[in-house]
Amino acid sequence: MIRQRLGNALESLLDTRQLRRAPGLPTQVHMSVIDRCFLPCKHCDIWKNTDADLPTSFWNKAIDRLGEWCAPAGMNFVGGEPLMRTDLEDLIRRAKGWGFQTSFNTNAWLVTPQRAKSIADSGVDLVYVSLDGFSAQTVDHSRGKVGSFEKALTAVDLLQAQGVQVAIASVLHSQNQHEVQQLVRWVGDMGMNIIFQPLYQNFGNVEYDPDWWKTSEFFPKTTHEQKLMSDCLDWLSNQSMKGGVVMNSPMQLQAMKFYFTEPSKDAGVSCRAGHSDISIDPQGTIRLCYFLETVGSFHSAVPLAEQWNHHVTMRRRWEVSRCTRSCSLLNCNFNTGESA
Repeated sequence: MIRQRLGNALESLLDTRQLRRAPGLPTQVHMSVIDRCFLPCKHCDIWKNTDADLPTSFWNKAIDRLGEWCAPAGMNFVGGEPLMRTDLEDLIRRAKGWGFQTSFNTNAWLVTPQRAKSIADSGVDLVYVSLDGFSAQTVDHSRGKVGSFEKALTAVDLLQAQGVQVAIASVLHSQNQHEVQQLVRWVGDMGMNIIFQPLYQNFGNVEYDPDWWKTSEFFPKTTHEQKLMSDCLDWLSNQSMKGGVVMNSPMQLQAMKFYFTEPSKDAGVSCRAGHSDISIDPQGTIRLCYFLETVGSFHSAVPLAEQWNHHVTMRRRWEVSRCTRSCSLLNCNFNTGESA
């Protein structure tokens, strides 16, 4: 009881100085190993980037440092398109050697029979295949390239044939909401899970813009479109409560209803960025949030524990805890209440 009171007093003191400690070591590591992509998605600008990739040796050392510090935890390799790195499977093996639960996201275009076997041999725990709808018309349009829908379906077949666990990652927007029920049923028939992310500002080398949605062709703006989105999210909430296919919590799905009506307002949910999650960007710097300043770097010899608990990091974590941006609904940030 005395220890708890002292702990609460310390947290209150830190709070008055706009500082916040993490509840513990990060339980999820986001490794942005590439900042390039070849697919001109209309809801993402990363394909416009031209930055060079950091070498394998850098990421090997980063994984080793993370392994010594916070393994076991989840480690998700993201981009860009991670499969553009020919060393991705080697990086996954290294992370698995430290006990990390590994995953990566892919747009599916580079999943060939040979690559599917290589992915399986890496021991990856889960592969997220992007599929934003359930028709060629819808998917090919949003992804900016004809054939994207068929590539995703083929990639699922190739990976599952190799015994790889696959899940579908889907960006929910006004032009695919009418296909959600068919998509979810197919996912269930294929023995997979699906996780939805609400449409958000295009990622890439861009500044945060609270008015991004006003010019987006995919954001529901009319009363009719918002009603369809609300009905879609209610249906998904019911599916989530049944369990088994939809990975989003009913709480998150219901919060999306407010978001799609009032995208510039605080949805009233907290963000776990920097509390249970840590991100390493393609330049090797440490971020708690991609729209806030960096807090550290893997180019520095300063131990990760010191960088995680540094006053700069605690200040950024405090800022995150007070943030009113709607991006708290993104799956990498959404706080289900399990983490502080």
